[in-house]
Amino acid sequence: MLVCTNMPFSPIIISIMRSKVLPESAAAAAVATSTGDDADFRAAFRSWLDDHLPPAWRHRSFGATDTLLSEQRRGLGRLLGEAGWLTVNWAQSAGGLGQSAARRIAVLEELVAAGAPEPMNSNVLGIFAPTLIKFGSEEQCAAFLPDMVSHDAIWCQGFSEPDAGSDLAAISTRGEIVDDEIIITGQKVWTSYAHMADYCYILVRTERSDKRHRGLSLVVLPMHQEGVTVRPLRNIVGTDEFCEVFLDGARAPLANVVGSLGDGWRMAMYALGQERSVGLAQRSLKLKGEFNALAGMICAAQAAGDPRATPGMTTGPMVDSLVRALVTSATVRRAIELDGAGEDIGAVASVAKIFWSEGHQKQMQLAAEFLGPDFVAGDAPGANWYRASLFARAETIYGGTSQIQRNVLAKHLGLPKGR
Repeated sequence: MLVCTNMPFSPIIISIMRSKVLPESAAAAAVATSTGDDADFRAAFRSWLDDHLPPAWRHRSFGATDTLLSEQRRGLGRLLGEAGWLTVNWAQSAGGLGQSAARRIAVLEELVAAGAPEPMNSNVLGIFAPTLIKFGSEEQCAAFLPDMVSHDAIWCQGFSEPDAGSDLAAISTRGEIVDDEIIITGQKVWTSYAHMADYCYILVRTERSDKRHRGLSLVVLPMHQEGVTVRPLRNIVGTDEFCEVFLDGARAPLANVVGSLGDGWRMAMYALGQERSVGLAQRSLKLKGEFNALAGMICAAQAAGDPRATPGMTTGPMVDSLVRALVTSATVRRAIELDGAGEDIGAVASVAKIFWSEGHQKQMQLAAEFLGPDFVAGDAPGANWYRASLFARAETIYGGTSQIQRNVLAKHLGLPKGR
């Protein structure tokens, strides 16, 4: 099986992949005119956003139940994909522009600064796309990447199961090889946007082994078929982007197995490293913006003599929030740079995930202490803070719990396993 990073694509496959992301795109033009100057490239993207991001799409609350927001996220993803901004750092052999990590960071930071929603496929582009490029065949890349970038197809992730959340090696969903197909039976849960998805990259057990992490395979599963049942799960915010997926003889071509049968654990670990840092980069980088907004409210309240803005609030708690935001930003940048250089980001990804998820929860708690009743009032300025705080409760769980991240760091440092 040909591997994307080890062998150039044939001219025919490159032309297929670039049929969605044209070489003469806005991003390509920015690359051509910036002549190596990252500031010029950033300015070009900022100008493009000013022209293409409608005011009504900016600074929206997160949540898929809002149909309008879902349409906006898909619409923005389509615009960004067609203009080449989503793949600016991908290798040219993978249909990208081969630009530096610094330019990828510039795109993410400008999206955050503009209050842009996350593109609907942001997670799959940040998690599965690099996994597919690294481990998949050129035929798989040509078949799946263009529609992923253009948002003509929406994707979800099928990793977690009712009895295998953080313990991913315990998954029991089975994949049986029958002729040239893989027949999948089992259940997945916490499968974000499965009710909207056309494809799922799913981890299944295809071989029995004494060691649990062996015998797993990563498969691209078409979602629109008999044998796939999706049930949305209503969460504490009242949205239903989380889903449970029941698989009863669902079918995927054997050609949709990424890499080799039984080698899925290695790919899953690579994908999770991407998810904990690069895949969540846009959300992580928002932490500093939220800090600035909160600091502005507190400082204005102090100037007005508002008793809620106590002197102590601008010392310990706010300094702690600022430090966490700065560390998160620096760590995410480092992870993107390492990833761009082809280096392992496992430990750095875990640091980024811990600082972002725990820092965000603490920052939301500080907002609640300052805003008081306004924090939960539906028509108050703090209403969006309340909604964000509810979403933040899950951030120390998904993508690997904080406990899992600390175990990863302990292993990286050579510390003994806990009893």
